[in-house]
Amino acid sequence: MSEINFRKIQKNDLSQVFILLNQLKKIDISIINQDEAWENFINNTSSNSIVGLYKNKIVAYGSLVVENKVRGEVAGHIEDIVVDSDVRGKMIGVSLIKELIKIGKSKNCYRITLFCKETLVNFYSRNGFEVNNVVMKKYL
Repeated sequence: MSEINFRKIQKNDLSQVFILLNQLKKIDISIINQDEAWENFINNTSSNSIVGLYKNKIVAYGSLVVENKVRGEVAGHIEDIVVDSDVRGKMIGVSLIKELIKIGKSKNCYRITLFCKETLVNFYSRNGFEVNNVVMKKYL
């Protein structure tokens, strides 16, 4: 899809991004202090978040978190991939992943990892990712 443009997230994108992220995980966005959330987020220099715009509307969001390893290597972790349900099936997700991989290359990441639902394994496999190890979580 040539009409999609990606750029770094900006503070005035927050409302649209929050609504979009609610398609992944619903939370009450009315209680979020946007100024405080933005300050905490923007001061996290390891996060590289982008939005995808289609017809002047944010329809995609994703982030590459960069981790500096103790031996000097750099690893990337893809987080919060979401494409608006109204425009899914138009290759926007593929373009979003490619943009994040490009960022990872520019940051000298030696690998990029992500967690996904089992139903998305085929999508990520088609985009060069392979199943590796087991993921375990502890929610606090």
